[in-house]
Amino acid sequence: TKLETIRNINRQSLMGVLDVEPQALKVLRTAEFAPYVVFIAAPDLSQIKGVNDESLERLLKESELLQQAYGHYFDLVIINNDIEETIRELQHAIERVSLEPQWVPVSWVY
Repeated sequence: TKLETIRNINRQSLMGVLDVEPQALKVLRTAEFAPYVVFIAAPDLSQIKGVNDESLERLLKESELLQQAYGHYFDLVIINNDIEETIRELQHAIERVSLEPQWVPVSWVY
């Protein structure tokens, strides 16, 4: 996604939903874009009964590392234990952000 595309979406008073690499958060988390950042975390392995898969363990470890390194950028963390519940939580967050005032860093205001 190009920054100009995001600017065009903002100018139209639309809300874009982006799936970005964590490094992009440093560029996007500014007053210009004022993002609401949701991190969809890997499921808790104890929630996945009977599964002892290396790829799932790696996914959980990567999820934990991302939260440690970039968690200060996240406005909301949703643990993806159930896909339908995750979608409901995400939809609720989108509704809340579009209807309710949100806290922003003071540097975005002044």
